[in-house]
Amino acid sequence: MKKRLTKCIWIRHAPSWRPEGHVPAHDPDIVPNAASAIALAKSLPENAHWQISPLKRCQQTAAQIEEAMRGLGRPVAVQKTLTPAIIEQDLGDWAGAKLDDVWTELENAPRHNFSFQTADLIPPNGESFAQQYQRISAFMTDFSARISQAEDSRPHIFFAHAHTIRAVIAYCMGLPLDTALSIQIANYSQTIFHFLPHQYANHAGGQWQVEAINLSAAG
Repeated sequence: MKKRLTKCIWIRHAPSWRPEGHVPAHDPDIVPNAASAIALAKSLPENAHWQISPLKRCQQTAAQIEEAMRGLGRPVAVQKTLTPAIIEQDLGDWAGAKLDDVWTELENAPRHNFSFQTADLIPPNGESFAQQYQRISAFMTDFSARISQAEDSRPHIFFAHAHTIRAVIAYCMGLPLDTALSIQIANYSQTIFHFLPHQYANHAGGQWQVEAINLSAAG
């Protein structure tokens, strides 16, 4: 029986609005970029399953790209689903706060070279990246089981967030979480994996083949 790989494309949402000197709010609107949306609309596979984080910035990005695809005369999603499991890390009281105030709170906390947080750091009334990873890991485990059972080879496109995508990369590649926090994930970028169903994954190399990480919308 021929092996069927399923293409999974993770797109980070458009830039989101935030006041200068502040941590991003939990659910802001986007600041759209038409050129990036059109570039994605030209390159994304047609008739894919779309899974979208319920936060506005992901829904608005998906709507923008869908409109661009329709403008190009390209078929869009065969199915669209709002997927709460892929929502961004909850920054709790830090969401929308002044950066200076957050840095004051972090003065004696462990530091990361490329992020304002380490994986185990829990924001007040929020969740750590490690906790988000557990949520994403459970989603990915369930997703891979469902795809394996159905042998679903249609592409899947996920509209999600930077930390969500970092968690997905950590899951697929077996990375330490603090290493995953060092990965750049730009707005409108694509991170692309190919999934090998359980029944075919009998040898070395795992089930997730990397095509691209942080691929810009313009290619």
